[in-house]
Amino acid sequence: MTVFLIILDLDSDGDGINDSQEQVLIILSGVDSDNDGIDDAIDVDFTLGTDANGDGIDDNSLDLLDIDGDGVPNFRDIDSDGDGINDATEGNVDTDGDGIPDYKDIDSDGDGVPDSQRKWRLQQ
Repeated sequence: MTVFLIILDLDSDGDGINDSQEQVLIILSGVDSDNDGIDDAIDVDFTLGTDANGDGIDDNSLDLLDIDGDGVPNFRDIDSDGDGINDATEGNVDTDGDGIPDYKDIDSDGDGVPDSQRKWRLQQ
């Protein structure tokens, strides 16, 4: 069983996109009243929600999606969409206005050409 512990680190994978945008479905409070390393906003001791795996995190507060299917949830993945361009480079903007942030969008400008085919231009 894989357990992901969310400590008060606001950017777990260091890609410049806050975990509260990338992984947690609710905004973290920045408070850990019982000092167990879990933010009160997702701590099952405070939310009184469900904790099927016993990790102390309310199961309904997390988004464990893995868009690129590499086995690493987006909030821990430095390239969430697997296009070869780091999330920090793509950012949390929506260039083509399709409702998908660029770091999750395989064609961030909506021109029909996947970002993976143009990554060399972004990294020059």
